[in-house]
Amino acid sequence: MRVEALSKIYKVYDNPADILLEALTRRARHRQHLALDDVSVSIGRGEVVGLVGRNGAGKSTLLKIIAGTLSKTSGVVEVNGRLAAILELGTGFHPEYTGRENVFMGGLCLGMSPSEVRAKMQSIIDFSELGSAIDDPFRTYSSGMQGRLTFSTATAVDPDILIVDEALAVGDARFQMKCFDRIRDFKRGGKTILVVSHDMNTITTFCDRALILEYGRILSDGHPRQIAQEYHRLLFGRAAPIATSAPAVAPSAPGAASLDASIAEGAQRYGDGAAAIVGFGFVDEHGARAEIIQSGARCAAFFEFRVNRDLPDWSGGFAVKDAKGTVLTGVTNKSQEDRREPLSAGDTVDCRAEMTMWLGPGDYFIGFGLAHGVAGEKIDFIDNGIHFKIMGPSGVFTNSLVNLDISADFTLRPGAKEAGDPPAATAVSSWTENR
Repeated sequence: MRVEALSKIYKVYDNPADILLEALTRRARHRQHLALDDVSVSIGRGEVVGLVGRNGAGKSTLLKIIAGTLSKTSGVVEVNGRLAAILELGTGFHPEYTGRENVFMGGLCLGMSPSEVRAKMQSIIDFSELGSAIDDPFRTYSSGMQGRLTFSTATAVDPDILIVDEALAVGDARFQMKCFDRIRDFKRGGKTILVVSHDMNTITTFCDRALILEYGRILSDGHPRQIAQEYHRLLFGRAAPIATSAPAVAPSAPGAASLDASIAEGAQRYGDGAAAIVGFGFVDEHGARAEIIQSGARCAAFFEFRVNRDLPDWSGGFAVKDAKGTVLTGVTNKSQEDRREPLSAGDTVDCRAEMTMWLGPGDYFIGFGLAHGVAGEKIDFIDNGIHFKIMGPSGVFTNSLVNLDISADFTLRPGAKEAGDPPAATAVSSWTENR
């Protein structure tokens, strides 16, 4: 599959009547929106390529042109082989026709012959798990049912090239696993796959290569983990420093960032100013600044603060939150019964928290700062100041929030037993010990 110098310009009209007026008067009454700008990319046979980009970057436009459902403005598109595309789940299915009738029409549109559709009809129904509902009108289906039937139909074709646009989140968690398994079968079969997803864990696990599309242009092309880091910086890049009355000083800790460096977008800072955070950092097990951490890896967060007014009693700490704002864990010197000496104006203190990041794949935030020890009022606190991403183990798909590093032992006990007999007490004891 090859795309060269591909561009797509949309005509945008402020009023539908302007379309007719433009045709009659031959005077332009529209403005142009450049959705794709000189895009060139080649994908070889058997490659699995991920495409990421912010909303409006042009991802869906590119896929539609490759799939042949949208015309291009200029450029070259070459597709060699049978192509199946899952662009928008439910698109193309008639709401008044039954699920069975839509499967038949959808199969024909995907290039299958009538006999092929009839031969695969039952397997499509079985995979979608719709049962008797297959003969009900498509409009009566829930969005999840519509998505399951669309995915089942599109992947029933034996394509050389499969295009998937955000379709792997269809249905419940169990059905999502079935979708992943089917896509993995295509990958093992040497199919060319182009997948769009905002879930970087899917991209890094599935794909051999990844691309970033930004403002209609290819911004970067490389290994999925490299692209994951670049995309992370694109989404959560440098923000304006949060105002502070404290003079900026260079942090002394290796890998630390000054307050002129990146503070996570949306972070909130507050406090009475008795002390001021002047630097902070988040590093991997090697001490290098990190934005992406492998689940189960060691890492550390730290900050440095300078005292502006004497502090007879104080507390410093960290809190790790998920993307919904739920505090998952935290630590302070008080919770560790580590009472610090009173601080005097001009003192500088380093605070550091080391941890093993046993979290499931996703986006997380760390808040950090200081509070008065007695009342708990904040001295200087940056809520959600550090943003980082957890990547799951390669080849593993999970909806878990945490990684418990589970290992299991399965012991054979030879000999015939009656069905339903409980295991021997020694076996239970052995299993418990092996946990």
